[in-house]
Amino acid sequence: MSDSVKKYFEMMEEGKVPNIFESPDGGKTVTSRPFGSDVSARETIIHPQTEIKKKAYRLLCEYDEDVIRMAMKIIDIGE
Repeated sequence: MSDSVKKYFEMMEEGKVPNIFESPDGGKTVTSRPFGSDVSARETIIHPQTEIKKKAYRLLCEYDEDVIRMAMKIIDIGE
């Protein structure tokens, strides 16, 4: 028996139901649901980096290069 199958059975004996992680679009969207549950029980997981990237793109669209460079200098001073 493989290690992953042994781990699954150990978790089931402890009453822990493992989650299944699925990504139909190659990793852009990730969903999670308890093993054996209906597909309608899926929850979408948004990676924190995704939100940071959206905010960064918004910053780049709203402000010109001089403002962004000044903000970078301010951040460097704070460290």
